[in-house]
Amino acid sequence: GHFVARAALKYIEEHCTERLSLADVADHVYVSQWHLSKLINRHARQSFFDLLNSYRIQRAQAMLADPMYKISEIAYAVGYADVAHFSRIFKKMTGSTPMAFRNDPGHA
Repeated sequence: GHFVARAALKYIEEHCTERLSLADVADHVYVSQWHLSKLINRHARQSFFDLLNSYRIQRAQAMLADPMYKISEIAYAVGYADVAHFSRIFKKMTGSTPMAFRNDPGHA
């Protein structure tokens, strides 16, 4: 299970900015969605969606450091269809809004 989990996590990290479903990842590592879901929970200690979001938010944080990008551009670039949804997830995972994160030099 460990090898499959690692392969799945790597695949999620590499494809996190795309429209990615648990089914896509399960197909890639040749296990059922149910089995993969359990493996991810065991190895990453979080659900598929939380993991996907955390990879996306890490990318977003890196992009926020560059003032060239608009918040909306970052939201789309890391895989969110709308900015409000992106901001909500970002706040939930980091404790601050994308704008506050960008403006706080303590984060950079």
